[in-house]
Amino acid sequence: MERRKGQVAIEFLMYAGLFLIIAIAAYVLTTFTERGEVSFRESQIISAFGYKFSSAPTIAHKGGEGFTYDVSFTKKLENRAYNVTYACIGPQNAEGRSCYVQVGWNGTYQEFTYPYIIAPAIYKKGGDAGSSSCIEDVSTSYGEGYLLHPDQSNGHIYFRNIGIQGSNRYPTIELYCDLEDE
Repeated sequence: MERRKGQVAIEFLMYAGLFLIIAIAAYVLTTFTERGEVSFRESQIISAFGYKFSSAPTIAHKGGEGFTYDVSFTKKLENRAYNVTYACIGPQNAEGRSCYVQVGWNGTYQEFTYPYIIAPAIYKKGGDAGSSSCIEDVSTSYGEGYLLHPDQSNGHIYFRNIGIQGSNRYPTIELYCDLEDE
């Protein structure tokens, strides 16, 4: 009989080990599936969120001289900071100018960066914006660029088309944002 007890104990350990392996495999598969679903959902959120920042300059461009367009936004997306960069490459007075907006955000498991092509124009920080820290000039030798700091504003950015200035081929669109304390 003692032999039989030993055999039962070995079978129990084998079955327990098998069930433990199955449980670990199920946990790993569930974790990977969840991670993929979360990343996919976050990708959709930031992609759709970026369209509001890409459509605004085009609307201001098409609105013509004197047209102003206001975009409202949240300071954080899913309780995480994001950044928005408007940039143009190419000469201001010749054909071939290309402009884009890039929205970047750190998701739960990865960083998302989405570029959107926008209307070619001369984008600049509006004169009324003063020393506003919500729009930062990040121009380089390749072209001009502006970084929006959503967490330093009251949730609005304005695009004002002031028309074609001087010998430029493209209209000038000024960017403004309201500060938190205004």
